Amino acid sequence: MASSSVDLENVPSVDMMTELLRRMKCSSKPDKRLILIGPPGSGKGTQSPLIKEDYCLCHLATGDMLRAAVAAKTPLGVKAKEAMDKGELVSDDLVVGIIDEAMKKPSCQKGFILDGFPRTVVQAEKVYPIFLSLTLASQFFLFLLFLRILVCALFY
Repeated sequence: MASSSVDLENVPSVDMMTELLRRMKCSSKPDKRLILIGPPGSGKGTQSPLIKEDYCLCHLATGDMLRAAVAAKTPLGVKAKEAMDKGELVSDDLVVGIIDEAMKKPSCQKGFILDGFPRTVVQAEKVYPIFLSLTLASQFFLFLLFLRILVCALFY
């Protein structure tokens, strides 16, 4: 488990106990890698927090990750900001790079929910090698959300 750089003397004991209990609960959960795909309004953003909480997963929404990378001025975030400032779409390669970095963070150790990405076959082809390279990642679940009907397919 990755060490934290938080000064524990400044963390209220109630928060420490809450975090300890959360970590104990999460340690017994199976690793999961989920991909939620669907049109706007299909429930991706609604379902993700519920699934995240139940399975101790991190929620990876590309828009949020792009904004965070830009705000943190990461190398990929700087490149993304340049594209956005020009009024261009952020390239698939940059988005995939940001997703790759996020998936490898300690907070995603038990798995993740990838929300709304990939949207195209080209994006899927670019992100697929990252999925294959993840340790403990023998399975991915793809959930297609459409008009509140859930369709599930298992990828190996």
